[in-house]
Amino acid sequence: MKYIVFLSVFLTSALSAQLSRFSDHDLYELGKVWGMVKYYHPAVSQGKVDWDAVLLQSFANPSKSDVGEITNQWLSTADQSKFDEIVKKDMGCDSITLRNFDISWIKKLRKVAPESKTRLVNLAAQPKNVGSFYSNPVENSIRFSSSNEKVYDKFSVELKMLELFRIWNAIEYFYPYKYLLDNRWDDVLKKYIPMFRNIKNEKDYRSVAMQLSAELQDTHTEFENKYQYDVLGEMTAPFIFQMVDDKVLITGIKDEAKMKKSGLETGDLITKIDGKTIIKIMDSKSKYFPYSNESVKISETYNYLFSGNEKTMSVEGIKKDGKTFKTTVERVKRIFNDEWDREGIPNYHLNYKGKTYEYLTYNEKENRLNPSFQIEDKVYFEFSSLKVSEIPSLMETYKNTRGLVFDLRGYNNDGSLIKIFDYLLSKPEHFGIMTHADFSQPGKFCFVDNIIDKSYKFAGKINSDPYKGQVVVLINEYTLSAAELWAMIFKKVPHVIFVGSQTAGADGNKTSIKLTNGNKLIFSGLGIYYPDGGETQRIGIKPDVIVRPTVQSIRNKEDVLLLKALELIDQKK
Repeated sequence: MKYIVFLSVFLTSALSAQLSRFSDHDLYELGKVWGMVKYYHPAVSQGKVDWDAVLLQSFANPSKSDVGEITNQWLSTADQSKFDEIVKKDMGCDSITLRNFDISWIKKLRKVAPESKTRLVNLAAQPKNVGSFYSNPVENSIRFSSSNEKVYDKFSVELKMLELFRIWNAIEYFYPYKYLLDNRWDDVLKKYIPMFRNIKNEKDYRSVAMQLSAELQDTHTEFENKYQYDVLGEMTAPFIFQMVDDKVLITGIKDEAKMKKSGLETGDLITKIDGKTIIKIMDSKSKYFPYSNESVKISETYNYLFSGNEKTMSVEGIKKDGKTFKTTVERVKRIFNDEWDREGIPNYHLNYKGKTYEYLTYNEKENRLNPSFQIEDKVYFEFSSLKVSEIPSLMETYKNTRGLVFDLRGYNNDGSLIKIFDYLLSKPEHFGIMTHADFSQPGKFCFVDNIIDKSYKFAGKINSDPYKGQVVVLINEYTLSAAELWAMIFKKVPHVIFVGSQTAGADGNKTSIKLTNGNKLIFSGLGIYYPDGGETQRIGIKPDVIVRPTVQSIRNKEDVLLLKALELIDQKK
């Protein structure tokens, strides 16, 4: 066994030696030049040159270590390759935004000859015959696609550096929200070059890859095949839990024997894990998770609060009767997506005016929640289960009620549900605009005056008798993507009130970058905005009335957001 380990270390060292002749800054310049030529040179962008192979050959050639010489060779290789004449497509843009586009770095290259710099500037400043082999191979699509990227069945530091260049440049030229990042994207490349060149094995790689993905600050971002267990541990708590402020409340049991042995019960409030506060643990683990705003940071990182490979952990906290406790807990094996209270709508009841309502009722025949529930002269809509065919009859039935509550804590991406606004608005309303990449000019983005397509430009219709009651919308950090788009449209409803907490701040479709091992890194591919250009990305939708679950409400399984919504409707004259 020791010989196998030695051989593995030797091979990794030998392979990484190929990069040792390059400084971090050399690799920074090479990564930027390689990506620019990849997406802008006619022959390379049309897929006429194996651009991965060009980079890997440069890494492997011990006689070539000068960045300027390598750049000249790359440009010569590309220029000697044939390419097709391409007629530039009309993208139907209302305008072009340059806020993601900056080629000033070319003139700042330290080791590239002036003539090569001029060549690079001209490629970007006067783009001609730019292909979309690596960016948009699907005809008539406005979405980034890296389906033509190569996949490799081996592991090496050089391949992982290629992957870093691949990811970084895809985001550089095709991520619509790059300009909203806290850190300059150039600085991210500088930060991760030494991290990627120091990768020694798959576990190292997965840890660094997760940290790189977090730099996108985009709640849509995730790996198609998850890396969390390898990085954060395969074991977790024997109970279901929910975050409340800076503590964890046990809400359910997964392993009764382990719970009994530890003395833990549902309703117990945990304040420390292995001697560390919940906030400290969340901060340490947040570097692995992409989140658009602080509300999502909490929801993402708390899912892994109890993760680890150790069989036991210690927890401290407070019992229902106020007594403190400290105990040792045996962890259980994780089952992905089945170890925490992820859903924004808990299976709670409503205590309203002295009565208890089970407003989330399940339809066994249709295998879904019933979409509506009437409470006196008010109606609750579980929006994620609503079907467009039901809207006319439901709105006719409830047109004379005092108020409607629409719950957006679930997810429904059926665009035809826009029909609901025919009954809530008196006239068509323009609710949003969009940007998508201009693939003939990578890094530049095209503004259009609708979202997705022209059929979604307006919500509502001419209606002389729209709904006259109070409309309330429930939101929280699980209101994400399409649900946030619905929230944007609900903002057009007169006198609407939003109740809850800040939404996820990740709007637009999901697209992906194919990685060198065949996995995919998913991110937001389209920019979604209000008609005046205001963002929802990272900001999300902020409530008019902030309401969050409390320790007591969770222990009692009460939905305090819905209760507040009904109280607000009652207050309206």
